[in-house]
Amino acid sequence: MYFSKLPLEILDTILSDLDEYTDLIAFALAAKGLYRIVVPRHSEYRVLRIRHRFPGLWAHLARRADLSRNLREIHISQKNDQATLERHPTTLVSSYLPDGMTDPWKEEEGRVQNFLVVLGYMERLKTFQWDFRHDAGSLYMNAEQELQLFGTLSKISLIETLVLAGELRCLALAKFHQFQLAWDMPKLLDLTLMGSVWTSPAASLSLKHVLKQCVRLKRLQIPIEAIGISDIVIPTLRQLSLFLQSGTTSASIKQWNVFLENHPLLEDFWCNPSSTLVLPRNGLTKLKRLSIERNFLDSFRNAERVPEALECLQYTSFRFDTGLLPPSRCNLGNLKKLYLLTVKAEEELHAIATSCPALTWLHINGGVKFGLDVWLDFLSSLPDLEIFRGPAIWKSVNDDNERMHMAIMKLVQRCPNLRELDHRSVHGKLGRTRNIVIIKEQMANGLHVRYEVLRRPRFR
Repeated sequence: MYFSKLPLEILDTILSDLDEYTDLIAFALAAKGLYRIVVPRHSEYRVLRIRHRFPGLWAHLARRADLSRNLREIHISQKNDQATLERHPTTLVSSYLPDGMTDPWKEEEGRVQNFLVVLGYMERLKTFQWDFRHDAGSLYMNAEQELQLFGTLSKISLIETLVLAGELRCLALAKFHQFQLAWDMPKLLDLTLMGSVWTSPAASLSLKHVLKQCVRLKRLQIPIEAIGISDIVIPTLRQLSLFLQSGTTSASIKQWNVFLENHPLLEDFWCNPSSTLVLPRNGLTKLKRLSIERNFLDSFRNAERVPEALECLQYTSFRFDTGLLPPSRCNLGNLKKLYLLTVKAEEELHAIATSCPALTWLHINGGVKFGLDVWLDFLSSLPDLEIFRGPAIWKSVNDDNERMHMAIMKLVQRCPNLRELDHRSVHGKLGRTRNIVIIKEQMANGLHVRYEVLRRPRFR
């Protein structure tokens, strides 16, 4: 029996189990009948990414549980977040503005109520991101509604990724017992907590409750000022990202040193600024990706054990040639990706090529202006290099398009694996995300090489 001949209810159930947009479209292209079922009923109801209020959209979703239940991702951003590419249903939405709604406070109250109703339908939700740091376009909830939100999320068995950025009202000490009853998400794999509320002593019990529940957590992003985490142990944690919100103290740094000691299997550690954090006695030997300042790397000198095979290093605060540790303390022979804030001398380029011969990705954000021949010699000394980011080549040709064309042709000859460079507009005022992509095609008469300026892929 053909799929298109199956009853609509059965087809709808089958399609509801498909998570990926590409799978849905492949299914839709198989037959006209299938296309009419997939588009837009399923194709537009997998990912919701918005930064505007859209009260009518939430009212529509609250009325259509059959559509809302298929959403897999919810991303609610600030209105001024221009980097967010909005994605939301359009074809089945009857109206974006509820009839007769003129009072903005009542409109917001209705929007929040509709949102909470919709969330109760989303049995397949995997990702929830809520950025309410300035309440601009985001959801405005009181403490009781926040507790209701967490209670509903706790009932969704598939939720894996949670991002909360803002000042939660329900974390007041007087409401800890209620928060403890509402928050029950032990299956989280990825957790991001932002906002000064997470650094408040009044919220330390709530934070401990959250982290102690995360027995399967793989990735954690949290303020470095967070309090009371030194006794937390998450056996599955592999990625840790710490960021500064206001200012740190020696006590908070000390607790993170203890935290690192308790997590020897970390593979990815990002900390900016790394302040007085040091490599723990366990050496974080499994570490593959590291983003720190010089002081953390300096602690490798006296450590009993050190990371065995770093693959990615973001290294910002000192000259590469004079600050590098000996290979016995920091072996960069297997390093694949390197980010440097600046390069100030040709000797540094030589040090990079000598210390990191296996690089496939290199980003040099700034530095002094070198001639094109200097960059050609340096980049050709990295035989595996595929991607070079930064304005260096453009600077060497004075941002001249014709000279850049000739530079690309020379690079192709001397760097056989190079396939991508930054376009000049990436480093301009608008910061457009465009790349120069080198394309090689084998023709009957030999290898043909060309390049195109393409936009970087954005959210799916």
